[in-house]
Amino acid sequence: MVCTLAIALVFGGANLAKAESRDRAVDRLTDLLFYKVNPELNNRKLQAGDRDYIREWQRLRAEIDPRVKSAPEVCNSPGPGDTGWEFTVINGQTYEQTYDRLADIIFYSRHPQITGQQIHKGDRASSNEWLAIRREMYISNCGL
Repeated sequence: MVCTLAIALVFGGANLAKAESRDRAVDRLTDLLFYKVNPELNNRKLQAGDRDYIREWQRLRAEIDPRVKSAPEVCNSPGPGDTGWEFTVINGQTYEQTYDRLADIIFYSRHPQITGQQIHKGDRASSNEWLAIRREMYISNCGL
């Protein structure tokens, strides 16, 4: 009986181990984008002293969270057995608008003193910083 249960857990548990929870998928996608725009961290785990980075990560996660949907819900023709999670747009936004919003989240997390203000046309440094962040924003989805 114990052997049968152990065998069932080994073979049945393999599928459970492969299934990723929605929260874990949100964290994974947040990590992916966060570390793409913060290459100086070299994917190291954030520590208590990294308050600004932690705040940035949390704001990014809050923005990504509603955009993570099940693959069958997002993809036109998901693969057989594709039960994973995908990144999508919400509220009728285009992908361009979505990635612009994510770049805004990162930029204004780094510059809270100007949150809610547009970047001035003459402010080259801020414009270049925002563009550099935006350039790194992309998540391929639905097998693309």
